[in-house]
Amino acid sequence: MLRLVPTPRVFRRNLKTSITGLGNPEPQYKGSRHNIGLYILDQIKSTLVGNVPYKESLTGSVHYLSINPELFLIRSDGDFINLSGNTIVPLWRTLPKDTRHVVIHDDLNLPMGKIQLRGPGTSLRGHNGLKSIDKKLGCKNDFYKLSIGIDRPESHEPNVVAKYVLDKIDPSQLKNINKQAMSNVLEVLRKEKLI
Repeated sequence: MLRLVPTPRVFRRNLKTSITGLGNPEPQYKGSRHNIGLYILDQIKSTLVGNVPYKESLTGSVHYLSINPELFLIRSDGDFINLSGNTIVPLWRTLPKDTRHVVIHDDLNLPMGKIQLRGPGTSLRGHNGLKSIDKKLGCKNDFYKLSIGIDRPESHEPNVVAKYVLDKIDPSQLKNINKQAMSNVLEVLRKEKLI
């Protein structure tokens, strides 16, 4: 069971949004395409509060940070992305019931760096991390999905795709994501009043 550092009642009452970044364990998979959700979450944190460190859960499988009384960040980096529901949902259940949850994840169906915010009830697009979260929630699909495009390899063979998502992102692509995607991410989240 996850236990959060005690927080004032005001924080828990006013919480509106939790943003969760998905990825595989770091440092082993740091910089991989599959970990773009963690990268984007870190960039959001850096933009909003600088280098304030995340706090570690008792299980060590997630890190979290209260940005302000209305925003909570969750970094799922201690377990494999396909098992995200096991680590994220127990933490979500400690938050107020009306909290809106946004999950940042990689998306093979979008060009590199393109972003797309989809609301609750929309397709999970076959993403195993999203499917794991949805299954743990009882197949309610009541969370936002913030997709970050990572392109798709030419071959659709499962072993080629698996290798592709675990490969490192090219530094020039990462630079482009920093330049283009980050401003769009913040704009979309603000437009939807999620931050």
